[in-house]
Amino acid sequence: MTESSDKVVYMMRGLPSCGKSTTARKLAGERGLVLETDQYFYTEVGEDPTRFNYKAELMEDARQWNFERFKQAVREGQRLIVVDRGNSLNLESHVYARFAADRGYTVRLTEPDSPWWQELKVLLKYKQVTKPVLEKWALQLYKLSRRTHRVPISTIRRWMFRWKWNVTIEDILAYKPRNDEEDELFRTYMEDDLGEPAPPKPDPVPDSTESV
Repeated sequence: MTESSDKVVYMMRGLPSCGKSTTARKLAGERGLVLETDQYFYTEVGEDPTRFNYKAELMEDARQWNFERFKQAVREGQRLIVVDRGNSLNLESHVYARFAADRGYTVRLTEPDSPWWQELKVLLKYKQVTKPVLEKWALQLYKLSRRTHRVPISTIRRWMFRWKWNVTIEDILAYKPRNDEEDELFRTYMEDDLGEPAPPKPDPVPDSTESV
């Protein structure tokens, strides 16, 4: 985690339907703020805010919408923020962590506290020998996900077998764009609409494998 501060950002990490949102709400309590990309498909798409109106073509809009809410909460000095998305070793997680850390927040990487996640994360740690069991879990998570996130089983399998059990917040903060496209996206995400300059441009590093 980053050095201690009285303002904290928790970044949830875990697979779909493993209890991230439940844990996020517990962490936030009555005074904290939970920011979830999926909320876009409730409040910004369709006419019924109680219905999950997912459209794949709007996913990038949803991500940007959630990050803009996050930046606003950080600028306003919200003391406890929970980023409820599948944070991993990638650019999107990096910009959340970097934006908060650069503005005096302690940033912590947190996993669900559900009993099934406690079992699943051990299986993921030893995935070289637990693949048959993980295949069954992928199907179970897919069925659970159909109620809300609607994540394809192929995506869940891919995330499982790219999972890194020992990723830390320091790893995420140190992440660098892997190519020119990611580098440009980094600059776009970190642009502060109040005229505050973005952090120095990092050097891209060659890497063809994204970890979760």
